[in-house]
Amino acid sequence: MNRTAVITGAGSGVGRAVAIALAKQHWRVALLGRTKSSLDETARLTGLKT
Repeated sequence: MNRTAVITGAGSGVGRAVAIALAKQHWRVALLGRTKSSLDETARLTGLKT
């Protein structure tokens, strides 16, 4: 089954932690936040493509 999550505040804190946890469980995640640089860092930590 494919699961997708849209995560707001994914650039730091709880949002980043949730994004990393879901990515490790093979969820498809969409990262939303205020700054591209922090979202890029979250994507790097999860191994996601930007």
